[in-house]
Amino acid sequence: MNDTLVEILPKFRHLIKNYQTEVDDFLRERLERMFFEVEPVMIDFASKAETDNAQILFFDSISHIQSLSDQVTQAYFDTLNTGFTAFGNRQSIRYPKPIIETDNAEQIDIVENSDLEIHIAIQAMITRSRNKNHQLLYQLGQRLAVIQQGRKLRDPDIPACPDHITTTFQTASGRFELEQKLLLILYVLFENNILGDIATLYARINTMLSDAGIYPHLVPVISLNQGKRQDSKERVLPESEVDRQPLQAKSAPRCRTEPLTNEDFSIGEAVFNSILSLLTERRRTDPRFKDHPEYRPDGNLEQLRSKPDLVTAINQLDTPVEFDMGVHESEAADGLTADDRSAAAVEYLQQRISSEREKIYSELDTNTIPTADLDTIELVGMLFEHILDDQDLASLTKTVICHLHTPYLKVAIIDRDFLTNPEHIARKLLNLVVNAGRRWVDENNVEAGIYHTLRDMIQSIMRDFKDDISLFDRAYDEFLDHLQALEHKTKILEERTKEATRGKDRLEYARLRAEEIMHQHCAGVRFHPVLWQFLSVVWKNYMTLLLLRDQQIEKHKEWRTVLMVINSVIKINNGYTDPLTMDWLRHAWPRLKQSIESGLEFLGNTNPSEYVAFQQTINQLQQATQSEPIEKVVVQPAAVTKLHTNRGTVKAVRSDKMCELTKKTQQTDIGSWFEFNEPDGKLQRVKLSWYSPVTNNHMFIDRFGYKAFVLPTEVLVTRLANGTARIIEPNRFPFVDQALKKIYNLLRTG
Repeated sequence: MNDTLVEILPKFRHLIKNYQTEVDDFLRERLERMFFEVEPVMIDFASKAETDNAQILFFDSISHIQSLSDQVTQAYFDTLNTGFTAFGNRQSIRYPKPIIETDNAEQIDIVENSDLEIHIAIQAMITRSRNKNHQLLYQLGQRLAVIQQGRKLRDPDIPACPDHITTTFQTASGRFELEQKLLLILYVLFENNILGDIATLYARINTMLSDAGIYPHLVPVISLNQGKRQDSKERVLPESEVDRQPLQAKSAPRCRTEPLTNEDFSIGEAVFNSILSLLTERRRTDPRFKDHPEYRPDGNLEQLRSKPDLVTAINQLDTPVEFDMGVHESEAADGLTADDRSAAAVEYLQQRISSEREKIYSELDTNTIPTADLDTIELVGMLFEHILDDQDLASLTKTVICHLHTPYLKVAIIDRDFLTNPEHIARKLLNLVVNAGRRWVDENNVEAGIYHTLRDMIQSIMRDFKDDISLFDRAYDEFLDHLQALEHKTKILEERTKEATRGKDRLEYARLRAEEIMHQHCAGVRFHPVLWQFLSVVWKNYMTLLLLRDQQIEKHKEWRTVLMVINSVIKINNGYTDPLTMDWLRHAWPRLKQSIESGLEFLGNTNPSEYVAFQQTINQLQQATQSEPIEKVVVQPAAVTKLHTNRGTVKAVRSDKMCELTKKTQQTDIGSWFEFNEPDGKLQRVKLSWYSPVTNNHMFIDRFGYKAFVLPTEVLVTRLANGTARIIEPNRFPFVDQALKKIYNLLRTG
């Protein structure tokens, strides 16, 4: 009997529908992510391109791909759905594009090289994905065979298999009509975003079918060849390398906001124990602890709480689960200056941290808390007090972060590793939170950065944390994902800002250079108003455009034509009554007119009003009906100075300090951070994003990638000299490590 006439059993049809829904949801999310990555990837390629044309190609492809992405996505799913329809009808999936067998020499000979390269790339992607997911695909094929009433499926007939989703994208992406190299970049993005994570989709579908009773205990197939490959790799890899690789993977930051590692701030077990000993000794003289059983010779140690009892007791306390923003919610603080409000906020937070600690002491009875846990409670409080001393954190950020004080008390009591192990997840989260607050929270613009995400994450910890440390794993991963997305967005915005500013700078240079050259040739000439209007407006615009297109244009033959037109107009202007000049004009005019109109065509305006008046004046001169005007325009040489002032190094007489600052400014790396005093008393932190060696302008962006301002070198040096600007080094080292080191030094010295 023909297989295609046998229908899928009704009990399985809802599974096929759910199967298709899972695939659609997965692919839509990943395709959206892929198209989002097109812009930064193309910008990166453009920055490395060797020619202007190549750069333009990459930049143009961004808007082109984005404008067609919805259309291509729809076409992709329309074609993909035909595969599910074929499966539902127990038919083989028909691929929209025929597969070329690369080992067939005769077939390869008739294929274009570009098509062959693309085909090889697509087949390589499919093969890598098949090999990586062969276990999951085997299980999926076995379960789908049951739905097909025992009909064994070829791998390409499994809906959403690597062949299906990849060749379908190859067909849909043809709508972009991209050049081969751009198309190959798009395929790489497709492989990274879709095929790279396709295992999660296959696992979900297998689970869904297994839960429906289809081979719930299916044993995965074992590949002997793969096992041999793995064994050989393990034998070849030196033991030292095996040990080192996981550590390297752990230490590699996933985003720039993650703290750096620095041995200067590492706290060893011996130093940490010294901190605890110093705290214990300091407490021995505190009258509140005179009856503590560990400080009395006849103390009853049985009255001390165990860790589980202590955690349970803390959980039973009325600890805050809502935000108390203190000064930042007080109407009385509205009239305070920024410094006074910050000082008031810090004072309030110090009192709150102290009161939270004293509340634990009073309600739990300090005589029932082991000294080790008392040390922990005090040390965590000191950590959060050091947050208040961090000059890089806004007071609003400090207020939010300090709500973690009580949760972190519980963490440190539950797991002492928090204070000794730099890789403890709660410690990593606190380090990340402080660094993110320093970098991504602007008190004057809380909507732009990470503030609301930070606040929501801390709120969830306050509300949900009891004793399950794994909550911090989830919080860390989710918060880091937000930071990565923000960094990605900021990088894209910064590139756009730099590109726009670079374009304006080139335009400004071209305009000033055109004006400089025009005045070099025309300075002192008394011009007929119409002739000067043509040169100073129309022809200068043409010169500006040529210089904008190619800064080396002055070395080319085309530029000689530009200067020929200027000199010809000057000659005409100076020869009203000279018969020889008029005779020259009659012979030179056709060529001169052709050169001018060629430039006007390049401008895109072949008949501007200035040129119409210019032609009328020339015709009158040729017919000897144009009299010399009474009022003429005298071109002043002083107009030249503006470009020299911007382009040259500032040469004003100055002190040794100013000379040193000028040299320091010129040597400052792109990406360095500056702090500027604003007239309203606020501090603005900005990053040096770009410097123009042509105009000596420095462009600064804010922390979110938006242009803050552009300063000439002279202005920047002046502000550095008078103290209203300074170069700073953002603190990216782990907060907890630094704080513990400071606490140790403070306890030891005082």
